[in-house]
Amino acid sequence: MNPPLKLKIDLQSLPHKVIRKVLVPEDITMHQLHFVIQDVMGWFNAHLFEFCDAKWNNTIRVGIPDDFDDDYNTFNTSLRDANDVLLKNTFLEENYAKPFWYWYDFGDDWWHRISFLKVSKKELNIFAGTPVCIEAKGKCPPEDIGGPWGYADFLEIIKDKDHPEYEEVREWHDLEPSEEYDPTETNLEMINSMLGQL
Repeated sequence: MNPPLKLKIDLQSLPHKVIRKVLVPEDITMHQLHFVIQDVMGWFNAHLFEFCDAKWNNTIRVGIPDDFDDDYNTFNTSLRDANDVLLKNTFLEENYAKPFWYWYDFGDDWWHRISFLKVSKKELNIFAGTPVCIEAKGKCPPEDIGGPWGYADFLEIIKDKDHPEYEEVREWHDLEPSEEYDPTETNLEMINSMLGQL
């Protein structure tokens, strides 16, 4: 079995850290990596996504092409099919790996910075050939919250019982009246249980 790739996935522009470290097979496709990120972060695969080498002025774009891509392409870079592209052949070349980006939900604009890390001997021993999350920090924001700005508003509203939208926002996000929302909470066991179902 080939050694895994180790990735650090860092969700940007939040008031708290949301980071995952994962081991993935070295022959993983970008579409498979998309599903890994969805599970480890806590997203629900409800929106479009794209991988790129830079947020702006990118030279590499990988996603799921559709009929609208050519009509609305403002990047002047063709979108490569994530099903046909391997991570190791795209963002990892000859042991030289720069961080790259995963953009999820083009309306809310969740940007994840992904970097390659060195795999330790201990991690080599625990890797069984399938994706595994080895570290998790911070809770992923809810889907359709309005991006980083909407999430910041959400956090302010749900801790202020006198806010005029307090009850409505808590009900919309299925929070019980006495339920505390802890943005630092994570559950590594549950994350890996989700990965096991991939």
